[in-house]
Amino acid sequence: MERREIAIKDFYGKGEHIYNEELGWGPDERRDAKSSVSREIFEFEVVRVGWNLSFYYIDNDTFYGIHTEEIPIEVKELPRDRTEPYIGWQCEGDTHDDGKVLYSFDNPEDIWDNVRIDGKTLEEVLERSYIMGLN
Repeated sequence: MERREIAIKDFYGKGEHIYNEELGWGPDERRDAKSSVSREIFEFEVVRVGWNLSFYYIDNDTFYGIHTEEIPIEVKELPRDRTEPYIGWQCEGDTHDDGKVLYSFDNPEDIWDNVRIDGKTLEEVLERSYIMGLN
């Protein structure tokens, strides 16, 4: 039996871990976009369909959101309540919430190539992130 590697211990509560295979795009997003290529999935889900995207980037312990419902489209750090005992309880992952705006775009096609977080591309960040919401 293969042993699963924990990416984030006790994310939603004691024993409620996030595993490495749960980081990045899930099987539903891959199926919907008919691709396993991160850029193509992003272009389908966020650019074409227009979903908001929220995620927790494990490498810098920060929640982010891409809010596509208004122009300009905002990429922002989402608010967090660090008084909550578990990381998954500290942020609702709601892109409507106010947060520190990092980027603004008039055109959703500009997001993928222009967002950098800690010097990393959006592709690198998403593969190391737990996607909390796509809605």
